[in-house]
Amino acid sequence: MIAMYDSGLGGLSVWRAVRAALPDWPITYLADQAYCPYGPRSRDEIIARALKVGHYLVSQGATILVVACNTATTAAIAALRAELSLPIVGIEPAIKPAAAMSRTGRIAVLATEYTLASARVKTLLDDHADGVDVLRRAGHGWVEQVEAGELSSERTRALVRSVVEPLMGENIDHIALGCTHYPFLEPLIREVTGDRIQLYDPAEAIARRVGDLLRQHGCDSQGDRYYRFITTSADSGEMALRLPQLIGRPYPVESQPLD
Repeated sequence: MIAMYDSGLGGLSVWRAVRAALPDWPITYLADQAYCPYGPRSRDEIIARALKVGHYLVSQGATILVVACNTATTAAIAALRAELSLPIVGIEPAIKPAAAMSRTGRIAVLATEYTLASARVKTLLDDHADGVDVLRRAGHGWVEQVEAGELSSERTRALVRSVVEPLMGENIDHIALGCTHYPFLEPLIREVTGDRIQLYDPAEAIARRVGDLLRQHGCDSQGDRYYRFITTSADSGEMALRLPQLIGRPYPVESQPLD
């Protein structure tokens, strides 16, 4: 079973890519909505939650764990790999391809404040963006709007425009999305950028990596495909309401507080 988790529903953008790439595999997705958003939380809090979620998903039969959250990857993936004995895939802003493909030498990264300030992003910039100007911008309130299912409301449009419109005068030609919630707002981003800005969503690269690791470890799906959705919120209704909106069809949602 492929296990995935995020602070909330943003990781469903990665779920879509993994399902498309590995259609025969069962997938369990856990949304830690009781602690969402992770961005304002301390590193220690995020690590503690990651370990609790990781151990739970292992107990449910995980073959591989996908940390479908940039903030959790940044803060906790080292701790997860040290404690859990299964392959673990994290996610990070697609700075490398955006910088490599830039013609103007100027790109932007959109992510949470935690991710933008992280040592991991600094390493990505040092390793892959030498000679490229990288504008780092936080999508304030974007995660909360996606969690609320407000993908096209006027408030969400205004929040997106407040971040993206100023970038249009900065001669950028690529934007790396550094939060798994943000791909759900791509239509609103495109309203501002049009087609002249390339957007990089790392979800497909993550799906390829999951497939590669499963093959390397000699794993197969055994033909037992199912999709399971879990929230740590006491109320599973909100997540159940959002699934058709975010991934195109309804599924039952279980509540598992983990406290």
